[in-house]
Amino acid sequence: MPDRRPAGPLPDDFAAELARLLAPGEADAAAEVIAQAARLDDRGLGEFLDRFAHRVLGSAAPITAAELSGLLPAVRPDPAGPG
Repeated sequence: MPDRRPAGPLPDDFAAELARLLAPGEADAAAEVIAQAARLDDRGLGEFLDRFAHRVLGSAAPITAAELSGLLPAVRPDPAGPG
């Protein structure tokens, strides 16, 4: 995975933009999955975000929480430890 640095803080409308990607009624369940992803180490979170971005770019269909959850098992802990 390339070493990418954030371009800056999240945009003010980030939550609204994310909500537009989700299937109707999926916001609460998707928030739980995103909270799980946020607890991953840097490498795992980066992998989750890469997979999420690939999905968003690959299909205009709304994303379900189950689909997001399916991205998590593919993430493996960093054998070198956190960070």
